[in-house]
Amino acid sequence: MPIDAAIAGVTELLSKVFGFIVDADGYEQLKRENKLKLIQRGIDEAISKNDWARCDALFGELRALRQQTGP
Repeated sequence: MPIDAAIAGVTELLSKVFGFIVDADGYEQLKRENKLKLIQRGIDEAISKNDWARCDALFGELRALRQQTGP
């Protein structure tokens, strides 16, 4: 299950069960933070394995995320 779908599922569950109201901006920020964590873990692993092609691809994802969200 993709992370976005999992987060959306948890958000929906919390909203239904506990009546929490999840702010759309807060959800988007949570998605970005989780994606950044995944990219960071991937970069750390790629560096430890000297997998420079994967590392370059992950830095590309990081650049794209930064362009989407701004400085």
